[in-house]
Amino acid sequence: MDFKARQEQFDKIKWYDSMLAGQDRCGKYDFCVKCHKEEKYPCAKALNRFEKGYVRVAVVSRH
Repeated sequence: MDFKARQEQFDKIKWYDSMLAGQDRCGKYDFCVKCHKEEKYPCAKALNRFEKGYVRVAVVSRH
């Protein structure tokens, strides 16, 4: 499933959960710790990073 389709699917789930809870559920899911709200399809990409366990690696070099 591509990010756009996954985001649309999750938006429906998040909307339903928010209605039941009586408050916005954005930021309340386990994978939200991997969210970058400014990117396109933030929930889908955050869930992907959470499931895949991506780690950011930095390379330090001396000039």
